[in-house]
Amino acid sequence: MTKLTTSITHNKLMSGQYGDIAFGPWGLECSDQHSFVTLTDQPRNAKQVGDIWHLSGGQIRIAYETRRPTPNTIGLKLCIQALNNILLQDAVIRLIFDKTAIKHGRIADKTVHHTNSDKYRLYPTNKVTLIGQDGATISVSLDHADGAGRFDPYIYLRDRDDHWIIHARLLPSDPVDQVWLRWANRFFTLSAPGWFSALLWRMPVFKKLLWRLRERMGRHCPELQAVPLNCLKAEQSLSMEVTCHFQ
Repeated sequence: MTKLTTSITHNKLMSGQYGDIAFGPWGLECSDQHSFVTLTDQPRNAKQVGDIWHLSGGQIRIAYETRRPTPNTIGLKLCIQALNNILLQDAVIRLIFDKTAIKHGRIADKTVHHTNSDKYRLYPTNKVTLIGQDGATISVSLDHADGAGRFDPYIYLRDRDDHWIIHARLLPSDPVDQVWLRWANRFFTLSAPGWFSALLWRMPVFKKLLWRLRERMGRHCPELQAVPLNCLKAEQSLSMEVTCHFQ
């Protein structure tokens, strides 16, 4: 029987191994318009003081838990509480797997092969699966999601560089409070005026086209997309629970 081994430090999974499949580090992400919170990369315009993060648009308290409820499962919990009214893009539980020993992925009844497309294959589903070259199966299930009535649950499967990336994600639901239409490159980011972004968002054809355009189309698409934000009011919380099953 294949053994699951993990290294968990300060309540964060640093690395793991299941047969030939390597994975980690895992963590969380959260963004407002100008700040980016992360445990696995470099935060931007965000400062952590204990369990409180100071973002450009306000403060949030984050509780994040990693556990091994059974020998072949890993459970992850995330709770983000607003300490004051704050406009948020998303809340994310992030899992990353080395691509080498993985044959393909499955999401929303679609088979996905790793081509380094960097496409965010995003669906309102609660399960995604990775199939190992040796026949091992890794299933990630979104067991619970509470978007405070303003955010909806999604999962995406992404093939980037040498990794498979899975996000369980809460994204703003309609009607949205604000739309950020942006074009970014490595030198700067340009943002359209709020009134113009809102005008385009009210037109179904532009809304469908521009909603997270770069994410959906992958690395060969210009960094142009419309990103909605919703207000999480003071004392409201976003929460998710994810289980990763190794078989």
